[in-house]
Parts: sequence; structure tokens; C-alpha cells
Amino acid sequence: MKRIGLNVLFLMLFTLFVNAQESNYRKPVIVVNYFDKSSGFSDGDCEVVRNAVLSSLSGYERLRVVDVETEASIDEETKRRLKEAALADELARSGQMKQLGADYILEGNLTKLETKREKDSKGKITFDGKLTYTVKVVSTEDGTVAYSNNYEASSSSSDTEAEARTEALKKAGVSCALVEAVCPLNGILIDQDYTEKKGKLKTCYINLGAIHGVEAGMYFDVKTSKNVAGRTVYKDVGVIKVESVLADDLSECSVMRHGKEILQAIKQYTMDKTTNEATANPVVISSRCTSGRFIDFSGLF
Repeated sequence: MKRIGLNVLFLMLFTLFVNAQESNYRKPVIVVNYFDKSSGFSDGDCEVVRNAVLSSLSGYERLRVVDVETEASIDEETKRRLKEAALADELARSGQMKQLGADYILEGNLTKLETKREKDSKGKITFDGKLTYTVKVVSTEDGTVAYSNNYEASSSSSDTEAEARTEALKKAGVSCALVEAVCPLNGILIDQDYTEKKGKLKTCYINLGAIHGVEAGMYFDVKTSKNVAGRTVYKDVGVIKVESVLADDLSECSVMRHGKEILQAIKQYTMDKTTNEATANPVVISSRCTSGRFIDFSGLF
């Protein structure tokens, strides 16, 4: 069993106090609305794609995903009006959903579905399918579009044209870019109980955890900040990866890139606190989509 230092135990106990404040934290709620379609699509096609998007979106723990079709708090009359586009006005629809506790509405539109006949060197005939659709996320606060993008979903080597269509519909989903645009995770790198080796940061702790939807394997950009002309300016200094979630608002991380720069930033913040804690800027973190290719040679030099 991994041995945890006394200071780390203190951090974990400290979270019990902090959680009294964190208990008010609420994950953003996003309602997946009924999808629209162009000619050539059936209502069944819409539901297949909508369910695939629901499944994809539900994989992100930082969100609470609500299906407009199954949510008990949405009455049948509202569902009927949504299906019939009676709430076509964006602001009216947003206001309706805000009353139900939603922060965002996800809407989709199926635009095109193509199939292509393929023949291999042995003469076998197969079919490929390609679905084109759009996804839009609207804020219920003011009806503004928080995210919008075109997507494609493809299938290949199906035995029939109908199968190629169905498989393409089933492969719909959303990207991490949507989640980061709508509800990024931002926090602070804790300037205690970190480990270093040869002048580079090796492990550290952040003030985000289970309550925020943090999971092992997530990556965060590490940034320093300073006040310039009345504004806060951020600078990227490195990347860390969550190794384990220890509490509602505590996770242990390893350094993936620029351990030297992150360590310098932490020590600078610690020094600034001793001078004037009120004006010292902590080292901050923000979630990112991809891990990229991070090579840190801390153990080699």
C-alpha cells in the first residue's frame, strides 16, 4: 500500500473543512433536446443519433446530462412543444429550460447521410456510410450560443447499404472540444507536499477532485498569472496529469512537461506569499482535451 505522508493526511483532513463550502458546488446541467433533421431522415434516425450523442456526452463526469425525453421534471406539454418546435424562439426555449435547472441546452441537426459502394480486389462488395450533422450548445442564461460545430460519423465495410446507414448513425457523438468550451475545469495547484528531483517538480496536488468530475488520466495546463493594467494575464508553464483522486477537492498529479518551470512558479508564489499574501497570485490549472506527446527528461539529468 502506498504510504501517505503526514502533510498529505493533513491536506485530506483539511478537505473536510473545505467541503463545507464545496458542498454548494453543482455540476453544470446540460439538457439534450430533440434533434432536427433535413429531408431524407426519419424520426427514428434522429433518435438513434440523439441517443449516441447522449451516450458520448455522458462519458464526461464533470457534467450532469439530462435527456429531455426521459426527464421527469419536464412535463408532457413542454415535450410536445419542443418536438413541434413551438418553442422555436431561442430565448423562450432557454428560459423554459432554465426554470427546470438547466445551464445549457444541446441541440442537433442531421444534415446529410451518404453511402458509398466499395469493391475489393477479390470482388467483394461492401458499403461505407457517412453522416454529417451539427451540434449547438445554448446558454439558458441569455440564449447565446456557447458552442457550435459540424460533425461527421462514418461506417465502413458494411454488407448492405441499410447497414452502412445505421452504423453511421450509431457512431455519432461529441468531442472533448465541446466540453472544454462549455464547462472547463479551473483550479489551483497546491503549494504544499509536492515532490521534486534535480530541480524539477515530480508530483503535486490540485484543489479539484471527485465533486468536480475529475478522473485519473485527465490532463491540466499549469499557468502563472499576473496583474497587468487592471487585468489578469496568464502564461502556460507546463502540463500535469491526474494520477489519483483523493477527495472531493483533492487530486494527486504527476508532471508531464516542464517540471522545472512549474517548480519555479510554485516557489515564486510561496515567496510572494511571505511578502504579501493578499497580492500573491497562485499557480492555476485548467483542463485540456488531449495529452499530446509529453516528454520530460527529469530523471535523466
